[in-house]
Amino acid sequence: MEACMMKNDLTCGVVRDLLPSYVENLLGEESREAVERHLEGCPDCTANKEAMTAPTGAEETAEAAKEVDFLMKVKKRSAKRVVLAVVCTAAVLLLALVLKVFIIGTPLQEQSVEVLNIDPAKGCYKVTIESNASADAYHSWKVEVEDGIACIYARRVLVSPLFPEGSAVVSVPRDVEEIWLGGRSGRLIFQDGREISRKALELYEARVPYMGDAPALGNLLEVLDLRYHSGEYTMALQTSSRPYRLTLNYTGSRDPSPDVYVTLLLALVENLEEVEWTWTDENGTFHSRVMTAEDTGAGQTASAFIEENWDVVNVGNIKTYGETPGGIQFLIKIMGIQYLFSSGA
Repeated sequence: MEACMMKNDLTCGVVRDLLPSYVENLLGEESREAVERHLEGCPDCTANKEAMTAPTGAEETAEAAKEVDFLMKVKKRSAKRVVLAVVCTAAVLLLALVLKVFIIGTPLQEQSVEVLNIDPAKGCYKVTIESNASADAYHSWKVEVEDGIACIYARRVLVSPLFPEGSAVVSVPRDVEEIWLGGRSGRLIFQDGREISRKALELYEARVPYMGDAPALGNLLEVLDLRYHSGEYTMALQTSSRPYRLTLNYTGSRDPSPDVYVTLLLALVENLEEVEWTWTDENGTFHSRVMTAEDTGAGQTASAFIEENWDVVNVGNIKTYGETPGGIQFLIKIMGIQYLFSSGA
């Protein structure tokens, strides 16, 4: 009996009285140990203790509010970090755009500028270049020369106080054979001592190796803009036997006089030997004229406008002029049509 009282020396009534102080941790060590021994063997008192220590609704609400408040603070901090990251990213992108547009720019593209003139000067050529767009400026002009070929490079940016100029005069050594704008993949602007027009390059690209290729021949005639300069016509080809001939049958009643353009045709169509053009005048009389490659070579029809004076020029083998843009440019000049096919055309 004494042993039992030592093991469980408190009654349930005493423990119920002591539980409030126990859960508040206000008991002394001996009393606390006695209560705990009783709780180990008494389910009822244990249930009472758990009921006392269980959180109330108000406590649960307060705890939940604390958790919500903590989560809101975390969310606000995260949102600030996201906004700051977005702002920093936008600032970096804006700075990169500003650098790209106003400072770094893009390589010069030949179609974005015009060559106003190429003047021979002491020891060099002065190449005057101007932007096609008033909003564009250029900087970092440089000339690279290799094997007698000079290439002009620059960077294109938007006009700003840092780079306000859209034009430049670039010096190129006099001993070069060719000058290219924007590198060898750009535009040829000078060859064999001649400034090369866009039209000369266009004609060079449109030249025809075989006159039997009707679509290619038609394209060349369009590049020459022959209908605009000489009138409406229909076309016939003689390719079954020599001399290989192109016949232009004009529908108008006046002599179309396409001589200068026919000269270019004979140079640009490799196996073309003759060009005939016909028309019927207002009186119903049929007319026919023929120009041959030999005619142009003998200077019989190559009346050239040189230094503001008409002269007859023996151009030699007309076919050799169609082999290079410089040769085509020479024909454009001596045939007196430079004003139609200027360097900017």
